[in-house]
Amino acid sequence: MPTPVQISQWDLGISKQTVKQHIDAYFDLIHPIPCYGFLHRATLLQSWSKNELNPCVLSAICGITSRFIDPGSSEHRAIAKRWIEDAESHLLRRVAQPRLSDIEAWLLVTLDHYLSQRVSKMLVSMALTSRLAYILRLNHEDPRQKFLVQERRRRLMWAIYIMDSLYSSGKTEFTACTPETLHIRLPCAEKSFSMDAPVITVPLHSSPHEDISNIGLLGYCIRVLDIRNRVQRLTLTITNHREPIDQCLLAVESIENELRQFSASLPVRYHWDPAAFSLRAFSPSRTPFLMLHAWWHQTHCDLFRFTIPGFREGLPTDEILQLSSEYTSACREKCLYHAISVSKILEVPKSVGGSELISDPSIAMCAFHSARIISRLGQYPMGDMPQTNLVTRLTACAEALEEQAVILPTTAILKKGISDLVNDAERDRHGPYACPSIWEEEESESYNTTTGASRDISSSGAREVFSKHSVTETVQNLQFQPGEQGDSEGHGDSAQPASEMAFGNEPRSTSTANFMPMNISPLPEPVAQDQADFSLYLGEAEPHLDNIFNFGLHGQYGSGQPDVFMDSFWPLADGDWTMPDVGSM
Repeated sequence: MPTPVQISQWDLGISKQTVKQHIDAYFDLIHPIPCYGFLHRATLLQSWSKNELNPCVLSAICGITSRFIDPGSSEHRAIAKRWIEDAESHLLRRVAQPRLSDIEAWLLVTLDHYLSQRVSKMLVSMALTSRLAYILRLNHEDPRQKFLVQERRRRLMWAIYIMDSLYSSGKTEFTACTPETLHIRLPCAEKSFSMDAPVITVPLHSSPHEDISNIGLLGYCIRVLDIRNRVQRLTLTITNHREPIDQCLLAVESIENELRQFSASLPVRYHWDPAAFSLRAFSPSRTPFLMLHAWWHQTHCDLFRFTIPGFREGLPTDEILQLSSEYTSACREKCLYHAISVSKILEVPKSVGGSELISDPSIAMCAFHSARIISRLGQYPMGDMPQTNLVTRLTACAEALEEQAVILPTTAILKKGISDLVNDAERDRHGPYACPSIWEEEESESYNTTTGASRDISSSGAREVFSKHSVTETVQNLQFQPGEQGDSEGHGDSAQPASEMAFGNEPRSTSTANFMPMNISPLPEPVAQDQADFSLYLGEAEPHLDNIFNFGLHGQYGSGQPDVFMDSFWPLADGDWTMPDVGSM
């Protein structure tokens, strides 16, 4: 470890040259992710060189990028964890007097909590960050400020909204920031921001005659992710029967038209093409360019997958049968088409001769859910894709996560799940030693279509799911060896799979005798006396906050529980999303 050469506001314990390496990594790998482009590189570097940069921002930058710089070093990982704790502790001490740069630091700390699988802390800090942003009125334009400050404020507020919508998965009770409260324009193109060239953009929902030429990739990513947020809310409305199904189907059609209009309005320079990606393959714009199109297709998958039998996020089989067979068939066809499109997009970085890392952690969610859909709808009994094509599409989803899985433990677990689907797809379906697919096994054990496919398990009528092929059960049975729960070493290869075939998804079983609902025991985080802790503002009544998040798949929580099937941002590991801090074991 380098000896300290330069000390700014507090000692990071590394040389100034190494700090610069972390800053460069941030702008190459974190800044391009479609909700983290709120720091201005030139201004930040100038402030840092003069020792005027908010030390919380600097510590958070170094902590979050350390996993990319030295992923195999446990010593470096421990130091990075200390940087995040120092930043968090300092931010908590002045939480009543927030500054713009403090909120920037809070959002980076929140991201590190997620990447390190400290998701209970992530949820709390996300809510706090949103509240602080509202206190500073970042959700309103401030024409008194210079353009660069205005743009920083906009980008930060949009980042909070997008991050919150991704992690809340459409659930109102986990939502801290809503689009109705954002009275600001979309971010400008990256060039205008970096060069401090004032331009005027449009709101999130603009009229057709407004000039959209100043919107960049970030602005379009925000628009498609906003549509996806509404899709998730609509899906929950459908599956929880909050509105008549006919009314919901009209909303599905409306959103499909909106996605079509979004694609038609996209400038030619942002149209998807492997050649267009190859020109960006070694520049930071590769990540938002690829994710824009992956999200557009993934949003279609989210919109239509309520018609897929056996998916927990879908309707019960008996309710699907009440819909028009032509309608459900068309929805599944569209869902499969867009899932295959995601798979094809994800294989482009390798097919064009390689590219640098696609650093957005949400790529793992897109790959995982697309693989689930391809596996379910692409083979018997729901489909008839040639086995070679099926394996190719699933393999592309898994291989797209190879580099990121070395760095991010959740990505490694999802990659392992896709690999299990690949293994299932490769099994011989014909001949004397033919093996049925996991979906055929599920079909044989599920309710027949005339008796329904849901079950009440409490007086509240909440729907529960029982399956020996449960995604959650599988990933919760993945066992990490001591010392392997860090960001760099949580590989899928180190995990022990469940005895049953993994990731088969959730049909409703005919018998519950052997299929018990999951009820996970939390693993409380050891807290040192000097460690930054949310008890400073949560109080001491509940010393282990994670106890209140011990949802598992317990029916008493109904639709209020986090749903790892709707989004894979919830941690999927031995302790579910109550996993201890990295390095605590």
